Amino acid sequence: MVVGWEWDDTLFSGTAPYYQRGRLPYAPGLADVLAEVLRLDGRGRLIDVGCGPGTLALSLAHLFGEIVGVDPDSGMLSEAGRGAAEAGVSGKSRWVRVRAEELPAGLGTFTVAIFGQSFHWVTPPPHE
Repeated sequence: MVVGWEWDDTLFSGTAPYYQRGRLPYAPGLADVLAEVLRLDGRGRLIDVGCGPGTLALSLAHLFGEIVGVDPDSGMLSEAGRGAAEAGVSGKSRWVRVRAEELPAGLGTFTVAIFGQSFHWVTPPPHE
């Protein structure tokens, strides 16, 4: 990130409905590999930091008891909520408007944390 840069709430305005179509898909079998390597059993909690429209979190929802997506863009979170409803997982999903730098934001603890195509947006701590 550029020193002194601040989040612009209009950065992704209007893009959320098209986001999933315009991004490369995640690898087929990713959920199966994560389930095996992390011994996921349908319980536990997942946090998807920079979740966008929830693409990755929703594809992993069956592996967790609860999924929480965080993103600073309200349009992306609206799209994630719509996707959760379509997938039938609204009851175990939560979408929170917050930047990664503002976590934990009272969200509790998680079994797994993911940054799918979003880590580059996180402001790193100052170098010592």
